[in-house]
Amino acid sequence: MAESECQSLPVWNDGKQCVSCWKVTFKERLKILFAGKVWLGVLSGKTQPPVFVSGESVFENPPLKARILAFVAEVKEGIIGIWENVKEAAKQPDKRKHFIVGLAISLVFGSLLGWWVGFIAGSLAGIVKEWWDSKGHGKVEAMDAIFTFIGAACATPFSILFHFLIW
Repeated sequence: MAESECQSLPVWNDGKQCVSCWKVTFKERLKILFAGKVWLGVLSGKTQPPVFVSGESVFENPPLKARILAFVAEVKEGIIGIWENVKEAAKQPDKRKHFIVGLAISLVFGSLLGWWVGFIAGSLAGIVKEWWDSKGHGKVEAMDAIFTFIGAACATPFSILFHFLIW
């Protein structure tokens, strides 16, 4: 790199290369601090030096609609994954037992004392069972509690109906 190519920059030149030091602005320092990114770009020789450093994103953001659609697609994939896990777990007899117990407890307490008491009692049964399992009496699985909650939730409409028929 020749001396004439380096004259407009605050540089040090040893005859073989130019070394320049850029002082980052306060705004760029904040962006680097909070975003944690420093962009190093190459401008294909149009400027001297042909590289630049920036604390700002040098790429154009996609339109808002595209970002929203990408987010919705990601959420959809997550929901499908959760659904597949629950569907696979529902094939296990233990999970069916937890569902039935949550349903029965919620139906009994909900019919007698109110649907919300039944739902809380059914859900609490799942939590207590997981606590009991954590004390060394069984295998701790979050899916057991989830199936108990699902059973309690499925019993809620029936407990509302039975509660009004009984009282």
